[in-house]
Amino acid sequence: MPIVIKKKKGDSKNDVIGKFRKIFLEEEIIEEVKKRLVYNKPSMKRYARKKINIWRKKCRRRSKKRRTND
Repeated sequence: MPIVIKKKKGDSKNDVIGKFRKIFLEEEIIEEVKKRLVYNKPSMKRYARKKINIWRKKCRRRSKKRRTND
C-alpha cells in the first residue's frame, strides 16, 4: 500500500517530510523489508515461536501470582 502525503496550505517541506517519516515508522516498513531480505529456515521460525510462547507463559504465571497474593 503506497504512502501518500498531500501538502496542505502553510506546510513547509520539513513538515511534509516529518509526516511521511512518522507514517513510515508507524507502518514498520523497515522491519518488514529486513525480515524479507534474510531467509529463515523453518526450524528457526519454530524456535522463535517456541521462545515467544515460553515468554508468554512466564508473564501469565507472574501475573497470576500477583492476583493470588493481593
